[in-house]
Amino acid sequence: MININKKSDKTILGFNVGHNGGCTIIHDDKLISISEERLNRMKNSDGYLYSVNYCLNELGLKLEDVDIFISSCYGEYLPEHYMGDFKNFISDEKKFITIDHHLSHACNSYFLSNFDEAMIIVIDGSGNLSDTESYYIAHGNEIEKVGGNNPKRDRYKGIGRTYETFSNFCGYSAQQAGKTMGLSAYGKMKYKDISLYEINDKLEISSKCNGKYIDGSLNFIKENNMDFGKPLSGFDNKDAAFYVQYETEKIILELVKRLYDKYKIKKVCLAGGVFLNGVINQRILDETPIEEVFVPPCCDDTGQNLGNALYGYHIVYGNKERIGFASPYLGRNYKEEEILDVLEKKQRKYVLPYEVKSCKFKYKKSKNIEKDVAKLLSEGNLVGWFQGASEIGPRALGNRSILCAPYPREMKDTINLRIKHRENFRPFAPAILEEKVSEYFQIDEPSRYMLRVPICKENALDKIPATLHVDKSGRVQTVNKDINERFYKLLKEFEKITSIPVLLNTSFNDNGEPIIETPKDAMKMFCKSQLDYLVIEDYIISK
Repeated sequence: MININKKSDKTILGFNVGHNGGCTIIHDDKLISISEERLNRMKNSDGYLYSVNYCLNELGLKLEDVDIFISSCYGEYLPEHYMGDFKNFISDEKKFITIDHHLSHACNSYFLSNFDEAMIIVIDGSGNLSDTESYYIAHGNEIEKVGGNNPKRDRYKGIGRTYETFSNFCGYSAQQAGKTMGLSAYGKMKYKDISLYEINDKLEISSKCNGKYIDGSLNFIKENNMDFGKPLSGFDNKDAAFYVQYETEKIILELVKRLYDKYKIKKVCLAGGVFLNGVINQRILDETPIEEVFVPPCCDDTGQNLGNALYGYHIVYGNKERIGFASPYLGRNYKEEEILDVLEKKQRKYVLPYEVKSCKFKYKKSKNIEKDVAKLLSEGNLVGWFQGASEIGPRALGNRSILCAPYPREMKDTINLRIKHRENFRPFAPAILEEKVSEYFQIDEPSRYMLRVPICKENALDKIPATLHVDKSGRVQTVNKDINERFYKLLKEFEKITSIPVLLNTSFNDNGEPIIETPKDAMKMFCKSQLDYLVIEDYIISK
């Protein structure tokens, strides 16, 4: 939960329908937000009632205290005054507003930025109806749509769906496109002269794939006499992953350059799941006239409920002052009594699973948690790190993380084997002191949400090999003292011991599970995994 710059005299609730459900509430000078999956423990789940209850309870509110409910979905439009599951509790349908899916993405990115004027580009797998690309120009509180895909074009020809069809070819679902991005670094270009996308004078984009889901890639590959190996072969399809990544980067860079030529605006806000692809975001800064890029940590559909709430705050109620988004830690904090309820197995707050009740562990309270944990990390231990409020979005940013030293190179395989149970080609992130990032990577600006992928400098390659991709790049998280003081101090203490201001940071979850939210979730993961230590606030737990 964060404090906003200006108190809101209205209580605004944003929720989204479909996968990645969740809730955001703006009330008084507070903003709180959580994804449904963090609470019901089902990855990418739909729904919003758990998250609504979570937010209301933390703010001390009842449902009838809410002045306006704002929703969005993908696919077919919702009714104008969609009430959903609230119809059993609220009688006034005029309290309910539905907005366009891509407009929600645009609000999420633009209103969280500090830009007074910007281009906004939204690209995802599916907005409403056939929408997969939308372009906006924003001034002050006004957001105007100025282009996008042809509404008559099939959404399966959009950039997001095309990336998904090649992900399907490799054996991954639509929600696993990140695997394709990771795999692409291992592939090579085989068909540079065969283009995947077309763009016309109206900046309408269409891929050359015909067919839904995996059929789109299969048909395209057959029509062009291409050979990417047997479908559904994972790592063996690395050249297919390289091809779709290369072609997607190429078309988005072309789009950004042509939008700049048309509008001459050097600031751009990016949103939609495609922009979780940090390689693309980095190239926009490096290779186009754009001077500033903002991508929110929840640029995918985990940000829909937040975008909806911001639409209510800025557009419905006309608040011109931005909320002052500096921290992505929008969940609630847990009290010491809740932590001890788990550590002492009291079960007054949480009903503990068998994994926890049967686990023999001990704990101690540290007087200098950062120094003590830095020492454990420097000794090669794998540490579950639970601090403060949880992060918004799909990436762990230092409050719900698994941490270890960024070396040796084999440390990556150790985590995959012992903890994460993922494919060995999938990378981990380097978390680095913000003021030291230019010493290690070819980047001068902050990258606080793991949404930029710069190249590591030659002199640092041997210092942090476990955090780097095969092409020497890293999905960097710069850690700022004012935004996350405890994580910053931990990095400083680790640097004192090792002379390296970097830790390997990955999300605190097992493969296929949501990131943990509660002390109970943390303890369950610790007890069933091969983590060496668990740290919850000032407590260090060992088996």
